[in-house]
Amino acid sequence: MPGTWALAATRLKFLRWWADEIVYVKRLNVERLSEERLGEAERELEVAEAFLADGLLRNAAGKAFQAWKSLLSHLALRNLALLEERYRGYKRLGNAAVPLYEWIAATAPTSRLMEIAALLEKAVPNAVELTALALQLHEYQYNGPDPEGVRSKIPDDETATRLIATFIARLKAVLPSHKGAGGGGL
Repeated sequence: MPGTWALAATRLKFLRWWADEIVYVKRLNVERLSEERLGEAERELEVAEAFLADGLLRNAAGKAFQAWKSLLSHLALRNLALLEERYRGYKRLGNAAVPLYEWIAATAPTSRLMEIAALLEKAVPNAVELTALALQLHEYQYNGPDPEGVRSKIPDDETATRLIATFIARLKAVLPSHKGAGGGGL
């Protein structure tokens, strides 16, 4: 196959070009990001309450989920030492690279929420429980109620209303304890 060598040569040239490129290691402003994520959690929670009051359940579920995601990011940024060993290496962002554990804490990717919560559980009790509920609300947001429990574990809108209200109440109880705090639990 004559094309295989050409493709291999192209890849080699790209790798050589990529390896010669200068990449700067950059540290995130963890304190500022942490405070921003906490403020974001408060604002998302207010919107979730408004949506719930207006009967916009799937929107309320989505905003409640975003509030938890922001709060979990805040907690992770305040407890970076718990993530540092698990997330070694760097995340490349353009011509810069940031420590992976800082990037994971700052962005709190949905696919990593349960893992982050498990790592934070010692410092942040109930993080796993709240993350599990948040992920159920996220599933409900996209799929709606499902009496068979295939697309969503929430069978009807009445159950969703109670779960969202309970989740919002739990998050509202947690938020005041983190204003100006250096870390801590739920």
